[in-house]
Formats: sequence, structure tokens, C-alpha cells
Amino acid sequence: MDTAHALITEYPGREVNLVAGSGTFFSNRNRLFPVGGQRWWGGTLVTGIFMELGRRFDGTNETDVATWLRDTYGTWLTPTAGNYLLGLLSESENEAIATGLNEVIMDHVVDAVDRNGETDLVFRSGSAKTIQPGSWIVNCTGYMLRGDHPYEPYVSDSGAVVSVQPRSATLHLTSYMGYFLTHLLFLDKLREVPPYELDAPDLRKKSTAVFPYTLGSLAMHNLSLIVDSVPNKVLLDCGLDLDRWYPLLRRMIGTARFMLTHRRGREHLRQTLDTVRERFDVRCGPLSYA
Repeated sequence: MDTAHALITEYPGREVNLVAGSGTFFSNRNRLFPVGGQRWWGGTLVTGIFMELGRRFDGTNETDVATWLRDTYGTWLTPTAGNYLLGLLSESENEAIATGLNEVIMDHVVDAVDRNGETDLVFRSGSAKTIQPGSWIVNCTGYMLRGDHPYEPYVSDSGAVVSVQPRSATLHLTSYMGYFLTHLLFLDKLREVPPYELDAPDLRKKSTAVFPYTLGSLAMHNLSLIVDSVPNKVLLDCGLDLDRWYPLLRRMIGTARFMLTHRRGREHLRQTLDTVRERFDVRCGPLSYA
């Protein structure tokens, strides 16, 4: 969407087409990160949304959870929008893209083929489209987790090496993994906690629908374990915390709510992750040490 928005706004008059696959919805930037005075009384803190996602998702009801999230906090421009990849899009950006696009193609790109001096895009459905000279095609399909990387546990058997990668994911983003796993490593608590790991690429291959909500449950489960194992300063100094967009008072209220309730919800999150493991036969659980 960033690419489409840049092309439409920087080069008005040029034809821009979007290949959208099966459709994706985005978190509404206006709802999550309001500006001005709305930061005091509007919007919803990201941690609160993750807590609610963790409460709602049970490992089997991804369609219901996606509908709730899309209708409550989402924005989209395609006729169908079942996928979710934690992306952000504002209402004005969405409107600018929707207005500026020449065509939205709900299919997946397979190849680009030269035919009689013209270039055709070939789609998964078997259809094809000729690319008009001077136009742009923004392909939003097939760009996530394309490589097949070997498995490596998030911590070595010796406990001396941390590996930050999606085959042994412990949180929803590698930046968060690097921050919190490093603290656990130096506190010598990686084995003591221990966080659940998830083979994220394997799960996404098996179910794109379940993938984002499992990541959310994984993050909340492991954060619940981590906050009981590290000094409060580790949480307070985390510059990755998206709740920092909001004033300190609102963040303090949100943090207090999490600290008071996270242990109660931990068992539900664990059962959810175990359900996903059994349902899709993916690596999802505590690390097994040799």
C-alpha cells in the first residue's frame, strides 16, 4: 500500500493497477494512533487490542476473530479482505489509493511473459492481463516468507547463543524477540521461563487465516512469562512499545491492567497455542533441550 500510495500521489495521471490476491485488511491508523487531543481520550492502545485478541482467539475460531478485528479496528479497499499481516493504513491513505487506482485485480501473479512485443501478467487463475505502456502494476502477492530457512532454536543447547528468526519465533516481530531474548539471556533465565516457540513460516504455509492471531497469542503468552522474570526497567525502557504514542497517564492505566490480568489469561493462551499445534501439526511449544 505504501508503494501504491507513493505512485498515485507523486505521479498523478499515470495508470496504477493493484494485484491484491485474496485481499488484505489493515489496522486503521486513525483508530490506533490518533493525533492531537485524541491521543488523550481517543483511540485504543495496541496492548489492549492484543489482550482482547488473545482472549477471543481459541485456536479454531479465526474467521470470527478476523471479522471482529476488521469491523472494529480495520480499514480495507478490496472487495474481499480476509488476510491480516499487522499492517497499518490511515483512512485518508486508503481513500487516496482507492480513488487513484485504475484497477484492482483479485488474483495472484504467477509470471510475466513477453508475447508479440507486449508483456502479459499471468495469474494463478489462468487469466492474463497485458501491461499497458507507461503504467504501473503493484503486486501485493507472494512476497512474505518466500525462503525456506533451516530450523534453529531460539537458544542453543549450551544457552550461550540466541537466534532471532521466524522458524523459532517467540514474539510477533523479530525486533521484540531481539530485545527480550537478549535480556533473558543475560539474566540467565531463558531456560527457566521458558517461552513457547512457533515455526511461523510453516504455520503461514498451512493457514494464512490462523497465522496472525496465533502470533498475537504467542506474543501475549510469552510476554506474560517474561514480565514475571525481568526487572520492571526492561519493560519501561522498551522503545519498541507502540503504546508510547499515547500520554504517560494512559500508558500507566494500560500497563496496570495488563499486570493485574495477564496471569489469569495465560492458561487460555497456552491452550490456544497447543490447539494450533495439534490442528496444524506445527512446532509450537516449549523448547526441547538436548
